[in-house]
Amino acid sequence: MYLVEKIKSRDTITIEYINKVIQKQTIDEIDSIFTDTEIEFFELLEKENGKISLSQDKNINIVINYLIKSGITPKYIEELVPTDNFGKVIEAIKDKESPEYRFVNKLTISIIITNILAIGITITSMLIFINKAILPIKQATATIKKSKPGKEYKEIDYHNKKDEIGLLITAINSLNKKLNLQETIKNRLLADISHELKTPITSIQCYLEGISDGVIKLDQKNLNAITDEMKRLILLVNRIMDYEKSERVQLKLEFIPENLSELIKLVVETHKKKLKENKQRIKVTGDENLMLEIDKDLIKQLTHNLIGNFLKYAGRKKILKINITKNYIDFTDDGVGIKMSEIPFLTEKFYQGNIEKTGDIDTRGIGVGLSITRRIIESHGWRFEIKSDLNKGFSFKIYI
Repeated sequence: MYLVEKIKSRDTITIEYINKVIQKQTIDEIDSIFTDTEIEFFELLEKENGKISLSQDKNINIVINYLIKSGITPKYIEELVPTDNFGKVIEAIKDKESPEYRFVNKLTISIIITNILAIGITITSMLIFINKAILPIKQATATIKKSKPGKEYKEIDYHNKKDEIGLLITAINSLNKKLNLQETIKNRLLADISHELKTPITSIQCYLEGISDGVIKLDQKNLNAITDEMKRLILLVNRIMDYEKSERVQLKLEFIPENLSELIKLVVETHKKKLKENKQRIKVTGDENLMLEIDKDLIKQLTHNLIGNFLKYAGRKKILKINITKNYIDFTDDGVGIKMSEIPFLTEKFYQGNIEKTGDIDTRGIGVGLSITRRIIESHGWRFEIKSDLNKGFSFKIYI
């Protein structure tokens, strides 16, 4: 209507007038499309011929305002303007209506939520791990406190025996088994020694009471019987004292070259009488010319101990095979054997196993033979392996 009225008020119209009207409309439309910030930026850009100088604070402010209005994030604005003018960006962030503020706000909330979740997961994981790690230790501590030497020991169970806690639990289980074993061995030894002591003491007591009452004559025969019983007592006490003394004293070895086969055969000869009585046999095979740097007396004692065990426990009509090579000496028999569960304890001092005991202290011993054997082997820098099972024989292999 405005244009119609204007045209009606005129008699004529020129092209110049029409162009002015179009130009005015264009300017008005531009003003409505662009904000003052944008217009100010474009005017500066036109004034500077498309290359704005940032040496003036005013120009920097115009550029920053335009970039902020255009939605450019602070990260990229920082790359375009000097850092000492970055305060403008901070001001834009403070404006709750600006895109920068909304972006930073969302980013901050995301970071906070992520950190809370991460901390929560970390704490939960640590609590679970600590509980799994500490619980077995608490159980082990409680079990150790409750355990009584000589009583049945309940093994501590742990799911992973290969990690550090598992190795600790395994060591504790092993230690407690050994402690309980030692207590059992001690109690058994005391019972055996008490029995062995009681027999000669009772016999001596009977003789002395009989002599005192006039029932038994004090002649040479009865004096010899009393003397024999006293010798048995002294033998038992001396064996225990000698073993304990040898445990405290370090073995003194004298290494000399020896023919191992000949040495072992000499020891076998000393047992011929007992072998004949038991209808047992010993076969020595292997390298007859093998020379080794050894302590002769200790190796003889080792051989005596192993042959002695064969004589006592293998059974009648059994065969012991001794095979000699440059790598090992193997003592294997076809006797009654022992339970596999007893093998780890055979070389413990005073351990005599669960097999039926026969004979007296003179023939059976006090259970230190294999303990001494182990010590001799270790003193030579060797190692050994025991294999056995009930009714499947017994093998003692020494690796040299």
